[in-house]
Amino acid sequence: MQPIKGSQVLMFVGALVIVAAIGLSFIKVFQATPPAAPELSRVLSEPKTIGVLTVSQYGDVVVGLKEGLKELGYTNVTFKEVLFETKATEQDVANLAKELIAEKVDLLYVPGEFWALWIINATKTIGNSTPIVHFSNFHDPVAYGLAKSFLSSGNNATGVSMNIAEVIQKQLEFLRKLRPDSKKIGVFGKGFGIPFIGGEWLNALKQQAPRLDYEVVEYTTDVSPPNVESAFHDLIAKFKRGDVDALYHIGGHYYGDQQTAETELAERLQIPMIVPLEDLPTGGHFGYSADFLSSGKQTAKMVDKIFRGAKPSNIPLEHAEKIFLVVYPTRARQAGVEFPEFILSIATQIVNDK
Repeated sequence: MQPIKGSQVLMFVGALVIVAAIGLSFIKVFQATPPAAPELSRVLSEPKTIGVLTVSQYGDVVVGLKEGLKELGYTNVTFKEVLFETKATEQDVANLAKELIAEKVDLLYVPGEFWALWIINATKTIGNSTPIVHFSNFHDPVAYGLAKSFLSSGNNATGVSMNIAEVIQKQLEFLRKLRPDSKKIGVFGKGFGIPFIGGEWLNALKQQAPRLDYEVVEYTTDVSPPNVESAFHDLIAKFKRGDVDALYHIGGHYYGDQQTAETELAERLQIPMIVPLEDLPTGGHFGYSADFLSSGKQTAKMVDKIFRGAKPSNIPLEHAEKIFLVVYPTRARQAGVEFPEFILSIATQIVNDK
């Protein structure tokens, strides 16, 4: 038998050390690796129930949510939809949410930041942590109280919102292209609009307008909501050309057909009119804001993350990804407004009807 040399002993010991080190590293990796996420196919096919609380105006957002989840592969989602009117009180909406929670929905979906805030507060009051996904169209979600920050809501909700300042700035830039010499923008504000819906948007318009050398001329009324329609028509009957150079329509008004009446006023005054996309089909000349259908699909990705196990507070809030420019050239032409080729070339949609 040959004697074992010292060098061989060292090599053998070294090999043992290496093997031991590799073994320990595998153990550490195994211990540090979190439990595997549920298989994708199982997540997509598991029965899920989403409670939807909304008003009819946000119908396209809900359609976008459904289409988005379908595109992501979800095949077994049930939607319990509850429609209510904008005049519903906080207690009304909170009770509707509690009823859905009692039915063990997996998630609450709330287009409209006003109602989302009420529902967040309601779940907090009763100590419930049902996830909430919302869409904010009129307010900054942090300033409004929906979240502590865009990085983390600090509660059981997350969602998508409009970047109001950026959208208004772009709208006014388009207006400048339409009417380079325009100065005064008329808007029907206090008394005509529902404060908790359009109030922040009006304030943002007042802040952004001077930056582009515009003056906001606000028209107000002190009458009660049932009398707003007649007050509106009494007021616009006194308008004459030159009073304002453009009209800016803010959503959320007491007079249901106000956008149509404003369009007739714009035609009489021969001036352009800016309108939110949701009101554009029935009035105004162009709109630039978040597309509801696309925003709904964007929120579907957040719902997907929650269904995979993420907490809403760990899902950062987002601004709407798709902002659409929609123009109505024929309607605008009746008001003496011609869209330049620059605007037509970048428009998301051109609608040639009255």
